[in-house]
Amino acid sequence: MSKIHGKEQRIGEVFSAAYAFSIPAYQRPYSWGVQQAGELFDDLLAASREVVKKAADPYFLGSVVLIKEEAKPEADVIDGQQRLTTLSLLIAVLLKALPAIIARGMKTLLYEEGNEVMGTVDRYRLQLRDRENPFYEQYVLKGESFAPLRELDPEQLTDPRKRLRENLLHFEDKVTALSAAERQVFATYLIRETFLIIVYTPSLESAFRIFSVLNDRGLDLSVADIHKAEIIGAIPEGARDAYTKKWEDAEEELGTAAFTELFSHVRFIHACKKQKTTVLNEFREFVKASSRPQRFIDEELTPYADALEQIRHQGYVSKANAEEVNGALRRLARLEERDWTAPALLFHAAHASDSEKIRVFYHALERLASNMWILGFDVNDRLYRYGLLIEAIKAKADLSAPSSPLQLSAEERADAALTLDGPIYTIGRKRTMILLRLDELLSSGEARYDFPLITIEHVLPQTPPEVSQWLGWWPKEEDRQRDVHRLGNLALLNRKQNASAKNYEFDKKKKSYFATKDGGSPFMLTTQVLAETEWTPAVFERRQKLLLQKLKDAWRL
Repeated sequence: MSKIHGKEQRIGEVFSAAYAFSIPAYQRPYSWGVQQAGELFDDLLAASREVVKKAADPYFLGSVVLIKEEAKPEADVIDGQQRLTTLSLLIAVLLKALPAIIARGMKTLLYEEGNEVMGTVDRYRLQLRDRENPFYEQYVLKGESFAPLRELDPEQLTDPRKRLRENLLHFEDKVTALSAAERQVFATYLIRETFLIIVYTPSLESAFRIFSVLNDRGLDLSVADIHKAEIIGAIPEGARDAYTKKWEDAEEELGTAAFTELFSHVRFIHACKKQKTTVLNEFREFVKASSRPQRFIDEELTPYADALEQIRHQGYVSKANAEEVNGALRRLARLEERDWTAPALLFHAAHASDSEKIRVFYHALERLASNMWILGFDVNDRLYRYGLLIEAIKAKADLSAPSSPLQLSAEERADAALTLDGPIYTIGRKRTMILLRLDELLSSGEARYDFPLITIEHVLPQTPPEVSQWLGWWPKEEDRQRDVHRLGNLALLNRKQNASAKNYEFDKKKKSYFATKDGGSPFMLTTQVLAETEWTPAVFERRQKLLLQKLKDAWRL
């Protein structure tokens, strides 16, 4: 059992000759955002202002876990890189904001000059991962100002570099707003009265054990971080760097949030059932990636990450069928639930090169997912169905067979058709998805919906005025109540509803409400309404049958 050391140290002692911190290549990228960095600054500032009142207490920032020999400064950071990196950004800002005579004394917090007699070399106190370190040194540690960093286009930066830039500039703005006296008190408090618990051990395995225990006790570490430590840590040292790069390429491509989400989908692909405990525990139980780390990264992590990136951005590329596939993915993305993603990943990763198979699969998956949502399948029913689908994909079963879990049963088709013929306006947000699907069908699938706001309006008003043409066309209240919320009486608008216009007579409503300034509409559903000269039950019934048949044909109901 490797000896474990732990001690409480001031920030001035942490950023000193006692430590030369390095972020190992297998660690996660820098991921703290402005919210976390800003909260840290605000808390420290509030605490430092108590110094003036002689009521300040020490400020504790939690623990840092290191792989480190007791008598040597070199230290690999296993847990704590977010705090150490963020603190270094804050110190860098303070160095440029304080008077030169004070800043010179603080420079050693970030940089150690070599000493030939002592056998030491020039080096920075903290070295980030190889991917971020050149950027960090160039824009944070070197240079007379941070102006070059401000001039960079954040959209051209990777997520970790973007966060380094945002947090440093946030600190610079905050520090600049302080008076000279406040800056000095703040810097003194940070260095002398702010503490970290430093825990270190020379053993990689021991450090990872500490890391896992701290995570189980609730520190802010993501599921992906723990998996990375366990899986990359299980790879022989000679191959570790190459597989770390594959891992980080996937994480960088997807972004931190989507990459973390990926592990939930992989768990479901293996377990085929609803999660009962934590993603972390069930991933270990069902995936067992640490027992086959290289195969897992090559055969699952990398291809699933590629597939998820294409699914999320509707970016499937192929010489044939790409637009149809991406159209189905756009429609799937409109659904509020994402349970369909796991079977999509499994099939997509296995058959990405066969565009016809991909086209047929996504057409069927969009049909299944949309109709389960319309029919009100709860999460348990959906997960059970998708679990069956995953098992069928793994077994290479015929997914086009009527009995396949990918296909709708005769009863489900009948129920869906009945629902679509009813008062769909009353089924909440599902109605928008249905009407957008209809509008696509009327537009031959070429419509795009990038409007910031899409609303649904009744043609026949829900409460028509007592003296109006509406009641001349629809004299029977039971007819109005039966049809007002059905497909045939609904239209789409790309603006907020105008309450005063809802009860206009039909001709005025078309011109001043349904039509845009040029007299048309971006929605085919609404264009149909504009083409009518009257809105009688017969006109409605004709339109109802047309729209319902469009959906029944598209979804094979």
